[in-house]
Amino acid sequence: MVSFRHVSFPFFLCLLFLIFLSPPMAGDPLPTQCGNNGNYTANSTYESNLKLLLPYLASNTSLSGGFLNATVGEIPNQIHGLAMCRGDANASVCRSCLSDAIQDAPQLCSYNKGATVEYDECLLRYSNQRFFSTVDTSMRVFTWNPYNVTDRNRFDKIVDELMSKITDWAVSNSTRRFATGQMVNSTKAPFPEIHGLVQCTQDLSPSQCQQCLQSILQPRSTQLEGKQGGRVIAASCNFRYEIYKFFDGAATLRLEEPLENSPSPVPAPAPATLVPPLINPPNEEGKRGKIFPTGTSKLVAIASVYQR
Repeated sequence: MVSFRHVSFPFFLCLLFLIFLSPPMAGDPLPTQCGNNGNYTANSTYESNLKLLLPYLASNTSLSGGFLNATVGEIPNQIHGLAMCRGDANASVCRSCLSDAIQDAPQLCSYNKGATVEYDECLLRYSNQRFFSTVDTSMRVFTWNPYNVTDRNRFDKIVDELMSKITDWAVSNSTRRFATGQMVNSTKAPFPEIHGLVQCTQDLSPSQCQQCLQSILQPRSTQLEGKQGGRVIAASCNFRYEIYKFFDGAATLRLEEPLENSPSPVPAPAPATLVPPLINPPNEEGKRGKIFPTGTSKLVAIASVYQR
């Protein structure tokens, strides 16, 4: 038997601190969005189609550039599925993440005809309603670093500049709808670098990807103001920034921080059709989550020290 009689109280407090502030495991899903367009029954044709679709997505997404969508079956038992891995994930990481996802999704959304399950490295989504090439930000998951920066206004301005640049790159220069960036601060401590990442599902057009990212980047959520790191994940797009490097490989863009007294760039006018939150068309009602009632954008906030 292990005895704790000689463990000091300060040591015990430190141990508890580390336990409670440990980040989620890599295989842990973020809050899950289940559909609201009906359930299926055990041993039904819909369940059989789902059991065909999920292994196909898990096995073939890494072979298709990290993105794949597919449709199985005939109406009324037809099911549409989409899988995407983070743009910097290698094939092994992609397969491993999606292997977890296809096991978790039917359990987290038991007998529900739709589910959206998101992880740090991948996304899995399926529904009896067709959702391909449609922007969906109806549910947003927020995570942030609990520590504040000293110069909030300047830091947030630099983050906005970085995220704007890599968004433009992902939209205009990448068919994978993915980009990373590094903002180098050569003039002012304590943050020598800021790193960012953006990604859209590859079924979106450039304009749809731009619209999706703009809707979750601006206006800035109050939870992220002045934080050393932040992240927003929606079904169709996501972004993240940190004061440390959290993605693999070299950054797509390497930028120099603007001088402190330089004028702020004039932001481009938002598209006339951008009215966040984005709501699905009438025929896409099956994609909203069971956790929340439909009709408005739903926010799930999670404070974390860091997430890899």
